[in-house]
Amino acid sequence: MNIEQFCSLLKDELKEEGNVTPETNFKELENYGSLSAVLILQLVEDQFGVKINPRSFRNIKTVNELVEAIGTEKFN
Repeated sequence: MNIEQFCSLLKDELKEEGNVTPETNFKELENYGSLSAVLILQLVEDQFGVKINPRSFRNIKTVNELVEAIGTEKFN
């Protein structure tokens, strides 16, 4: 999976209408709420086999930061 595909997956998961890019602060998106954090953490675990500590997740704001937390080597 590449970063653009991951952005698209996040967009679908969050049911966003606008574009989601690597620079997007997904926590500021209109449809982002407390349940969204759980959905994103589960998505990351399902797609990449990576568990992100919920405490660490609080400090992640952009898609790029999320990619870094997952590990850039997991993206092609």
